[in-house]
Amino acid sequence: GGFTALIAAIVLGPRIGRFYDEDGNPLDKPASFAPHSVALQVLGTFILWFGWYGFNPGSTLSISPGGYGDVAALCAVTTTLAAAAGAVSSMFTDTLLGFMSEGEAEYDLTMAMNGCLGGLVG
Repeated sequence: GGFTALIAAIVLGPRIGRFYDEDGNPLDKPASFAPHSVALQVLGTFILWFGWYGFNPGSTLSISPGGYGDVAALCAVTTTLAAAAGAVSSMFTDTLLGFMSEGEAEYDLTMAMNGCLGGLVG
């Protein structure tokens, strides 16, 4: 899968207008693009978050013997706390860094969703 993705990235090349201008000359600084749909990013994040509840508590493989339900419940709570902590910490870290560099606070929902996924993976 990873090798196929690498070949596809090489074939497709960089995004048009991001690293090179229309004539093919490299830009001094890569252009930034606005996100396409923040609502779809949030929806996708919540779908992945919901899927993690099937993966992490489901890793106990069984809830029927005594005490396994408690382990599955603990896995679900840990999953929730990890995602929430990742979202909050990444959003406030981004806000703090933006405030220190630009002098104004700005909350970025896309950074919170990236932190949420990072908390789930970590």
